[in-house]
Amino acid sequence: MNEFDFARSFLRPYKTKGDEIIPQYCPICHGGDHRDKETFALNYREHVYNCRRGSCDAHGHFAQLCKAFGVEADRKEFSTPPVRRTYRRPTVKAAPPTDQVAEYLHLRGLTDTTVRAFDISSSDGAILFPFYRNAEDAENKAPTFIKYRKPQKIEKGERKMWREKDTEPILFGMHLCDSNDPTLYIFEGEFDAMCGYQASGLNCVSVPSGCEDFTWLETCEEWLRRFEVVAVFADNDEAGRKMLSELSRKLDIKVLQPEFSLYCGCKDANEILVKMGAAAIKTIMETMKPVAVQGLLNLADVQNVDMADMPRALTGIKALDRMTGGMFYGDLSVWTGKRGEGKSTLLTQLLLNSVNSGINVCIYSGEIPTDRLKYGINLQAAGSQYIQTRKDLVADRTISYVPGEYLKKIQQWYNGKIWVYDNKIIKTDETTEILKVFELAYKRYDCKVFLVDNLMTVNSTAKDRDIMQMQADFTVRLRKLADKLGVHIHLVVHPRKTDGVIKDSDSVSGLGTITNIACNVFNVHRCTEEEQQKLQCGTVVMCLKNRAYGELENVRLDYNPYSKRFVELGEAETLYAWMNEQIYETEREAPPF
Repeated sequence: MNEFDFARSFLRPYKTKGDEIIPQYCPICHGGDHRDKETFALNYREHVYNCRRGSCDAHGHFAQLCKAFGVEADRKEFSTPPVRRTYRRPTVKAAPPTDQVAEYLHLRGLTDTTVRAFDISSSDGAILFPFYRNAEDAENKAPTFIKYRKPQKIEKGERKMWREKDTEPILFGMHLCDSNDPTLYIFEGEFDAMCGYQASGLNCVSVPSGCEDFTWLETCEEWLRRFEVVAVFADNDEAGRKMLSELSRKLDIKVLQPEFSLYCGCKDANEILVKMGAAAIKTIMETMKPVAVQGLLNLADVQNVDMADMPRALTGIKALDRMTGGMFYGDLSVWTGKRGEGKSTLLTQLLLNSVNSGINVCIYSGEIPTDRLKYGINLQAAGSQYIQTRKDLVADRTISYVPGEYLKKIQQWYNGKIWVYDNKIIKTDETTEILKVFELAYKRYDCKVFLVDNLMTVNSTAKDRDIMQMQADFTVRLRKLADKLGVHIHLVVHPRKTDGVIKDSDSVSGLGTITNIACNVFNVHRCTEEEQQKLQCGTVVMCLKNRAYGELENVRLDYNPYSKRFVELGEAETLYAWMNEQIYETEREAPPF
């Protein structure tokens, strides 16, 4: 358990102040004969505790405290480093709500008491929503994040809300929350959270940037640990249900969901307040139930699927996407091929296409050092149009590089979107660690496409005779993880040592479980000179298994060694989103090394 779990079990009643959890009485000396209060503090950031009573003087590490109470402390063997972003404090001077702002808030059904509680103000005629981390910040008028909205009905196509640039997105309403109350209610909009608070007086917060942005899970991670239950007052639409589903996966604590039939056709809490009153909101909050634990499903209750509307990541190779329908979330794709045929290079290109589509990715690379992996990805991101070459005098060969002005833009483009497993953390059994890190990459950084390159480089404690079974078990666990999180995982597996010909999925190395559990199996083959003459291409991707549609075809590709890009015959290289119309060809410059 963590510090807040411990506090809920052994320190009630307690309060939080800064980084410390302070119970009414020390759990060890219980305040002594005089019943001294608030002498004990448990620091959840430093993981230490101490009692200031001289005759007690209990102190030590949180793990020691847990041991004394017969429980086990969480032992995180890895961490999730924050995305390297620099935030600033808002500097906008807020003014009291204008008459127009006040009138609009009243039309929304909000009382002056609620407006004051959330410290709503105005700026240049717009409604200003301040996001405070705590009551102290609210008292000092020091918001962490600010959003604005026009005090009027927003017409279609008109900008609805905007935010203060480069400020840290946190939850709206944190300063009003009581950490002694174990339940936190999360709404999709600021007005909705205010309505929930007005109706119940409970812990009601709003996400900062809509239902698809989960950055706040990272920026508010420690604060969220204070609560035992998260109740999601989702909007009554597809986007709201999707947010509810995502949060139930990402959060490690109990998640409650509303009974949408009680909305009576209303979309959100604000509409419910205006049309049905505060009592209706309170009823919905009081009757929320846990999100169902997946076990057995009634097939009749399973939603009918439209294959054309299935969430997926496209590869960017039209023939491959047309044949497979794309890389569906929840699926595992196995890639094989002889050494040096281009499996790794092709797959990093597919992942770059995901990034270009707004999908974050995560890579385990057991063979390629991280710096050389980045070098290749930079070349692929740039494309041949923005690559220059120079002479390597030592090796007497021509090498490609990305000029500095483009390299900077490329790195800014994929900052926080491509995550790489740290191979410097040496583990005797990487199978469990990779799964843990992948799940964290999904929960914290919203990664949806993963790559394991390759199965043979994953360390384990298995003996030689058990290696194949370990690899099969690991593949099954990858497949289950993909299904659990709703992500796509690519797995590279070497072919069997046969005559060098890969005809079908049985040619893949290891137990048959590996290809049986996979949804797709592909072979990347570099053409011989004779094959190049016949097929008029340099590489062929053979589909050996296609669970979605069953079509098994060959996709012909050409390869550019300078940009490390594969392209279909007659197609041009994809221009990724880091480029813009203001980029022009420049004179050759010295390499940025």
